[in-house]
Amino acid sequence: MKNPGLGDYLLWEGKPAKIIGETDSRQVIIDLLENCKCPHCQGDLGKKKIHAIVSSPQFQQGAEKMPTIKD
Repeated sequence: MKNPGLGDYLLWEGKPAKIIGETDSRQVIIDLLENCKCPHCQGDLGKKKIHAIVSSPQFQQGAEKMPTIKD
């Protein structure tokens, strides 16, 4: 099972994201790093936030490790 922590980076459904919050019930708040665009006018809609329970299939299937640079 994936077990994220506050401040961790991940790929959420293939898009870069960061864990920006946690609750006592092991719910995490995920902030996508890329701004969303309107499908009609391509205007900037800001960043999308997702709330997910860590043990849920939504989180376990949607979250992936993000490769990082190492020395």
